[in-house]
Amino acid sequence: MPIDVNRVVANPFGRTAYLLARPFVTLLRRTANPGIPTTRRVAKVRCGDRRLSIRYRRWSEADALAIQQCFVQRQYDMPTGVHGANIDRLYQDIVASGRQPLIVDCGANIGTSVAWFSARYPESHIVAIEPSPDNVVILRENAVGLDVDIREAGIGPHDGHAFLKPCGSDMGYRTTDREEGIAIQMLSLATILAGKPSSRYTPFLLKVDIEGAEESLFSGDLTACSQFPLIILEPHDWMFPGKLSSLPFFKFHAEARREFCMNHENVASIALLTHLNSIRT
Repeated sequence: MPIDVNRVVANPFGRTAYLLARPFVTLLRRTANPGIPTTRRVAKVRCGDRRLSIRYRRWSEADALAIQQCFVQRQYDMPTGVHGANIDRLYQDIVASGRQPLIVDCGANIGTSVAWFSARYPESHIVAIEPSPDNVVILRENAVGLDVDIREAGIGPHDGHAFLKPCGSDMGYRTTDREEGIAIQMLSLATILAGKPSSRYTPFLLKVDIEGAEESLFSGDLTACSQFPLIILEPHDWMFPGKLSSLPFFKFHAEARREFCMNHENVASIALLTHLNSIRT
């Protein structure tokens, strides 16, 4: 777990020790990781037989938690069993067709989920949507060498503008129509898909972790959402009790007669096998 510098320097002894040690620690960091800012740490992680290096903010517990969720808890390693086998076959069928499986990562944060999906589905093309400028800086570092299209924007039912509001830490930001926080661009899923021609890409996986704004996303035109055979979403009813923020998603899921599974705090909505077969053809 990252050391809390504020606690270390809270007393005279800790402050003096920190000031004396800082030049040596900085030198060691630069020697061990040349070219990486001293404000960053590097986590060595694995996905299958692939080894990855993930950069994150040195003092950020939220960043460290995001890495743990992706690569230790493996929260996006879903679905499994028969559903997982069907999804894997669909992925291979898309690749065999000469097109790229399209993954849209809504709420990409610093890029841990992007790195996971890129390693898990190496032939895929990923659109990473993240509205926080601070997170996007690290997201770009973690996306180097990957087939990723980064959009510094929020996701919503239609294009436009909104405002970005933190949800307790640098790990979570929520978009809102209220004029508070910083102004950001909003993109619709339809606009994103319009820029990814079907001759080259096939919608494959939609990941949604947008701190309660899923209520707005799944209240609009759902044509674009329905094109993804696999949707992985983190509900946020716990964050906004009484607001029913995940109700539009579950309504979409039920009305589309999709199947359901869970892994840790994420849920998956999976198109029926008959729908998967229609996508293959």
